Amino acid sequence: MGIRRGQPKTSLFVRYNIAYKVIQYEKRYNLTPYKAWLKLTEHRAFNDLMRDHFKNKSGSAEWWTNNMKSPNVKKNFYKNHIKKFRKELISFRLTQGVGSLKNRVKKSRSP
Repeated sequence: MGIRRGQPKTSLFVRYNIAYKVIQYEKRYNLTPYKAWLKLTEHRAFNDLMRDHFKNKSGSAEWWTNNMKSPNVKKNFYKNHIKKFRKELISFRLTQGVGSLKNRVKKSRSP
C-alpha cells in the first residue's frame, strides 16, 4: 500500500447537500442549474457549507470561502464540481431500491 496522492475527497454529505439544494432551487424557482447555483451562493448558510467542502484542502478554509465571492470563481466551481455532483445525485436517486425497476403507473380510484 502506498501513500494516497491527489486531491482529498469531499464527504458525500456535503456533495449531496449541495446537489440537492441546487435541484430543489431549480424546481422551486424554475431556474437553470447554473442560476440555481448562483441563488444558492446567496444563502446565509452557504459559507458554512463551503467551509465543510474546503476543510480537507491545503490552505485555510476561510481563504477559500472568501475567494468564492468572485463571479469567475463561482462559474469555475460550477463547471468543475456542481455538474458532477448533480449527475451523481440524480443517478443515485434513479437507481435507488427495487421501486426504481418497475414502471410507475398512476392508479385511478374506483368509485
